[in-house]
Amino acid sequence: MSFIFGGVRGRTDPELEAANRRHRLRMARDINDVRTLNDPDAGVPRRKRGRHWLLLAIVAAVLGVLAFVGGRGEDVPITASCATPDIAVASSQVEAGQPLQYKLTGPDDVRYVVTVDGDPVQGDAGGTVSYTQTPAGPALELQQCVSPTLVVAAPAGDGQHELALLQLADDGTARQVAAVTLTVSGTR
Repeated sequence: MSFIFGGVRGRTDPELEAANRRHRLRMARDINDVRTLNDPDAGVPRRKRGRHWLLLAIVAAVLGVLAFVGGRGEDVPITASCATPDIAVASSQVEAGQPLQYKLTGPDDVRYVVTVDGDPVQGDAGGTVSYTQTPAGPALELQQCVSPTLVVAAPAGDGQHELALLQLADDGTARQVAAVTLTVSGTR
């Protein structure tokens, strides 16, 4: 039992609990209640501790994992190839100005430049990719024949746009080795 009047809920008074136990035993002797006399604390209701904190911790952990996974965006499917350069996008239909996710594949010892409609772009991968400035634009080299997911803003203007992968030669010339056509729509 707990003494609730004026006290903090959930706190018990040891003197009150002892008095209640003595009273229960006196009453059990008066009515010859053998079961209570054998186990005086058997019928005393116990305060059940709520497990809401455990449930809250589990929900918070799940939401944390979902936020981490959800924040990374969709993965761009591409088959790594150390022989043939290629480019893949998460979706070929995007809204103007929205994030456009793409990945590259090809030999590791080659520098690549990505262009949108012929203009060089530098994709963001959270600082995991380093670019070098070349006359053709910012160039990157792949690690283990595939890039991380790179992000650029989708081009402005409705219609078809081309995301191209250029391979740089040692003399600084660039030639297109792969391209993807995007359909861009205006913002909603």
